[in-house]
Amino acid sequence: MLTRNLFEFFDNYVRSFEWRNSPFSGIQYPFVAVILYLLIIWALHRYMKDRPPLKLKRVTAFHNIVLCLLSLVMCVGTIVELILRVKDLGFFSVVCDREHKAMRGRLLFWMYLFYCSKYYELFDTVIMVLKKRPLNFLHVYHHCVVMPLFWVYMQTAMVIHWILVVANSLVHVFMYYYYALSSFGKTVWWKKYITQAQIVQFVIDLTATWPFPFLYFSRGGCSGSLRAWLFGQLVGASFYKLFMDFYRNSYRKQEEKKKE
Repeated sequence: MLTRNLFEFFDNYVRSFEWRNSPFSGIQYPFVAVILYLLIIWALHRYMKDRPPLKLKRVTAFHNIVLCLLSLVMCVGTIVELILRVKDLGFFSVVCDREHKAMRGRLLFWMYLFYCSKYYELFDTVIMVLKKRPLNFLHVYHHCVVMPLFWVYMQTAMVIHWILVVANSLVHVFMYYYYALSSFGKTVWWKKYITQAQIVQFVIDLTATWPFPFLYFSRGGCSGSLRAWLFGQLVGASFYKLFMDFYRNSYRKQEEKKKE
């Protein structure tokens, strides 16, 4: 009886979910989180400077398994709700949403959950610092920019950003599965293909959202914001550049050395 009541309460909450006044919806949250993230990482670096690295095998495994399963749930949940929205309102509704009917309820909830997951992902860096693993600019920059980016998408009701939610969640299923296996000391031969998938993801994120400006300035208009779209394009382009550089430095140079 209790389980049924809890399920009904959760189902009603998700059905009527609204972005406004929900946790982390205020403009201060992503920016305060970025500042605290950088301060904590700096402080932990100083704390660990003269100390041996922590092993944290179980903590790392648990963290990665949680994110792997959460990514899978978010990916499937978003796709299911997209299918239902398309059946009820048509495909155009999940691209433009002129009548503001698509990005609400369950679909909005899955996008919101994805946004919130970016805060939890900050523990990636905390674990790395405590284990004294090297950090690069790409890692820190990526964690700093995704929270403001998806806050802007949520704030402007930009429904087309489901493309990013699905693509990123899908890639993260395999990425965190790889990290979970690695935390148990297992060698995975397909590591470089995860980086390739991430690069493909950014290409999809950039190109699939190109129709937005034309829809935005069309007669009927479109939900969302041109500034949010431009912000996303800049972030996506920077990710593509940084991940391509990382791929070249990490894998292509290794392949060239093997050939030599």
